[in-house]
Amino acid sequence: MLEEILKRVDIEEVDKLLPHEETIEKNLFRLKEGMLNIGQVVDPLIVDKDSGVVLDGNHRVAVLKNIGCPLAPIQPVDYSSSKIGVGTWLPVSKDLKLAEVKEKAAVEEVELLAGMKAVNEFKAPFMFVFREAGISKYYLIEPADYGFDDFVSKQLEVISQFEDRLKYIGDDFFDEKLKDGHSVFYRRPYTKKEIIKKAKDRKPFPPKSTRHIIPDRIIRLNMRIGWLHENKEQAYELMKSMLVTRAYNGNVRRYPESVIVIY
Repeated sequence: MLEEILKRVDIEEVDKLLPHEETIEKNLFRLKEGMLNIGQVVDPLIVDKDSGVVLDGNHRVAVLKNIGCPLAPIQPVDYSSSKIGVGTWLPVSKDLKLAEVKEKAAVEEVELLAGMKAVNEFKAPFMFVFREAGISKYYLIEPADYGFDDFVSKQLEVISQFEDRLKYIGDDFFDEKLKDGHSVFYRRPYTKKEIIKKAKDRKPFPPKSTRHIIPDRIIRLNMRIGWLHENKEQAYELMKSMLVTRAYNGNVRRYPESVIVIY
């Protein structure tokens, strides 16, 4: 187990890491306060080993840059692997009604499959879905022909108008939330190729745009921030020594089943 962990973690220069999503200011402040209070980066950043794109940990990268920390603990992964899935977070609301959406944006009623096709082909940033008297109804929001960057910008523009009324769910909970009485903003997931390109172009997506499924994700690494001010080799050796101690003390467990983590 120890050898496997050591193969999966590394130390990288923060300036070489490419965030693919923007950060949320209040979350950034809360995370910075927490990291400084405990003096640790709790979980390693998930990073594509070929491009340096941060798949998970964009807020942690921003905090490390903000406090002038030169290094970060990372878990490099092969992003091309079919084992790594990409989904999205769907904005949902318990009380947002169609009439309110119409006040802020142009809408067009559609059938489900036609609406999904339009969204997936960049002809509408969202499809607004809700149930009325037990019947699902579907409306394209701001239908038009969009280029990729305009499509992303329009999503942000639409969502910003309702942000204080929305929560986000994993796209696999679409049907469950709809049955529970929520209105759902359906949107297409971005592809791995699109994610890499946006990060390399230094044009990150808005927050909560992507949702990555990473197998064998390492959590609770607990890398001391002070160690990340050493050079890369020293930082790695300090991390390795810490992991050796924890492994031999029986403080490592691998979960073969899905887990629910409460932060």
